[in-house]
Amino acid sequence: MENRISQQTPFAYRCLHHPVYGKAFRYQSYKTAEIIHPTGAPIDEFGIVVDGILKANLYTVNGCELCSAYFEDCDVFPEFLYFTGKKVYTYTLAAVKKTEVAWIATSVFERMLQEDSEMMYSFMLYISKRGLKNQMLLNCLNYQTIQERVAYWLIGMNNLSQNEHIPLPKSQTMWANTLRVSRSSLNQEIERMEALGYFRIDGHNLVLLNQRALEDLL
Repeated sequence: MENRISQQTPFAYRCLHHPVYGKAFRYQSYKTAEIIHPTGAPIDEFGIVVDGILKANLYTVNGCELCSAYFEDCDVFPEFLYFTGKKVYTYTLAAVKKTEVAWIATSVFERMLQEDSEMMYSFMLYISKRGLKNQMLLNCLNYQTIQERVAYWLIGMNNLSQNEHIPLPKSQTMWANTLRVSRSSLNQEIERMEALGYFRIDGHNLVLLNQRALEDLL
């Protein structure tokens, strides 16, 4: 491309504004709690969250809902399933709130990556970052206390953002589900740690003030 978009530009933005394949996307809105794809549905399109939140639900044998992942603005899905050979959804995909998704056929998406080396490179950076984030979340659950999980999550997210300004999940319920703790317990711990000067909450961002002190908690 002549007007090259910076490699810092999110992969999702590069897709939606691609001079050739950007026109291949179709946009669809979903209502709160609407089921988008049930478990076992074929994967014939990739989606990009334009606005809103989606969640991947798994269910126990007793029918209890387990939220395994969230997809927020600029997240692409289900790339890990598809490119590791899974051609059907292994979870139920639902909207947490009113959400807009841009869809593109898997065959068209693959063709874009094959034909555009810059997009392929951008996609590799994206999935690498997603993979690191997923691994960090798994490691986080090895810690027993809420304080330790919060500290590990903050350090990991800061390493990904690399600017001491960590974007917070869109709701505290999402954050609590991610850390596998109760919302009330997380709220109490966040207030306590903020008062102790580990960080400060600034709107929808968390500003890290003392990473060394967080590391000493682990």
